[in-house]
Amino acid sequence: MAADRTIVDLRTGSRVGPGTRLNDLYEIDALVAVGGMGEVFRGHAIETGDPVAIKVMRTEFAENAQALALFRKEASALHNLHHGAVVRYYVFSVDRQLGLPYLAMEYVVGESLADRLRRGPLDYEAVEVLRRRLAGGLAAAHEAGIVHRDVTPDNIILPAADPARAKLIDFGIARLAATQTVIGDGFAGKYAYASPEQLGLQGGEITPRSDIYSLGLVLAQASLGRALDMGDHPAAFIAKRSAVPDLTGIDPRLVPLLESMLRPDPRMRPASMAEIEAWQVPATRLAPRPAGPSGAKRGRKGLAIGGVALALAGGIAAVALLGTGGPQAPAPETGEILKERREEPRERTAPPPQPPKEEAPPPAPPRPSSQPETGRQPPADSQPRPAPPEPEPKPEPKPEPKPEPKPDATGPGGTTMEQVAAYIRSYRGGECFFLNPTTVSGQEAVVEAYGTTARPFQDFDEAFRRTFGFEAKIQLRQIERGQCPVVDLLARQAQLRPTNVPKLRLDGDRLRSGEELRGTVELGEAPEITLLLVERDGSVHDLARYLKRSGRQASFAVRLEVPPAGNGRSQLILAVGSRTPIATGSAQSGSDAILTNLAQELGRPGSGLGLAVRLIKVWN
Repeated sequence: MAADRTIVDLRTGSRVGPGTRLNDLYEIDALVAVGGMGEVFRGHAIETGDPVAIKVMRTEFAENAQALALFRKEASALHNLHHGAVVRYYVFSVDRQLGLPYLAMEYVVGESLADRLRRGPLDYEAVEVLRRRLAGGLAAAHEAGIVHRDVTPDNIILPAADPARAKLIDFGIARLAATQTVIGDGFAGKYAYASPEQLGLQGGEITPRSDIYSLGLVLAQASLGRALDMGDHPAAFIAKRSAVPDLTGIDPRLVPLLESMLRPDPRMRPASMAEIEAWQVPATRLAPRPAGPSGAKRGRKGLAIGGVALALAGGIAAVALLGTGGPQAPAPETGEILKERREEPRERTAPPPQPPKEEAPPPAPPRPSSQPETGRQPPADSQPRPAPPEPEPKPEPKPEPKPEPKPDATGPGGTTMEQVAAYIRSYRGGECFFLNPTTVSGQEAVVEAYGTTARPFQDFDEAFRRTFGFEAKIQLRQIERGQCPVVDLLARQAQLRPTNVPKLRLDGDRLRSGEELRGTVELGEAPEITLLLVERDGSVHDLARYLKRSGRQASFAVRLEVPPAGNGRSQLILAVGSRTPIATGSAQSGSDAILTNLAQELGRPGSGLGLAVRLIKVWN
């Protein structure tokens, strides 16, 4: 078993040390760590003095052409991965004089999560920040085809002890999906955090869901203050992974999510890290419809509301502004109030328009993933057992007997990802209505929604369920009427499908009055960036002076304050990427003109405009 550990003997000596120069680009300062791939040094860029971490390959890998090619391939993939929660990989090169392959990467200063947890658990809010941050980073890695395979507290660094700035390090044993790795396909990582499939169980296939399992163990430890007992010898390793581990002592708000992440069968876990990032505590739900045959069914699953938790927030950065308060407070976010507001327009006689069904392609076999509704139902140990066989028989009979029922409600087994995504994007729910599918497959849909009331989204949810036979998970960002022009911009952008949409990430979306809102914007292809704050009455504040640019990324820090009358107010942060500077005019007096100008520019061919929006709330 010792041979499987990613540790080498420090006494074996090193070909490099303090003062060694690599390609006259970097100079090594000190040894930091030794791992299975080689040694890691702290160094600096010779020309600028910027600190870097330098990983030097072990001799046996450096002299193996296949290993070197794989290392180069993985380094290339990681170089193109840009997310604040993932350590940046700068350069892979070979110093020809020394015959030394090395990898230069971002040097992260801070204690590890493992060190932090030795002082005690994190509170619930900190665990939630950590969850969104790490899941966002791993989602970006998985999208690039990279599975980390060693998600542990030791490989998570907390700069300034801040979970909102957490970074994943040590992708040295990462693998590209559908390829082998430098150290092979055998076990890599720490047993305490390994998924069942990393130990050869459940088919032994390592996928992004392996990282989901490991992250579940990390979050459980963060809440509990100590690692879960996952065994201390081979037989125990296997036994402990035959069922969902004991989560006693963990904050009950986290238990539904962790239970789904820690299912032994990877097919029963959430489908993606994006779903983990977007997850919300299931207690906040709309009341069921008071009438109609489907009312009883809908009572078990309402729409996730009060949803200022961002579906795609990764959270990194730096930010500071003093905002102004409005004279009114928005409606409370309770389900009871929303129920009263829904019942007013009950005379509605026609359902919302739906996209034509005849364009849908023939049903395809379902994906081999059939996971539970995350955070919806506490799983019993017996649940994972009967579920996996159900997707298996369906792919064989479905393609032949099932094409004809398609005009009615197509079941999950005969629905394609393309059908679901097209339906969501083409659905029209009226003015000030926007749907953004964030996670979609033939059997599930997670949808970010913007609107002023819940009713149109409930109508969509029912229409969606009638069409596909399963319910969408809708995360409603409820805004005020004055903010509707921003929602209209999003709807227009969705039709145009631009390629240069900036990535806007916030450290948090719920603030106390006087706290800083911090975040970053990744510019994509657009050379210009504009940052705006849109209040509930439509007032627009230009935050350009708070942006600090560094290459293709900008950070901001804005201090927000509201009067008591504005408590809990909804505000929108709007990032605009463009080829030329956007004329924003003067503060609030130009609010209408700013949004009108953006609408006109967005509709102009070749404008190169891209928009990203996040909703925040500020409380006294």
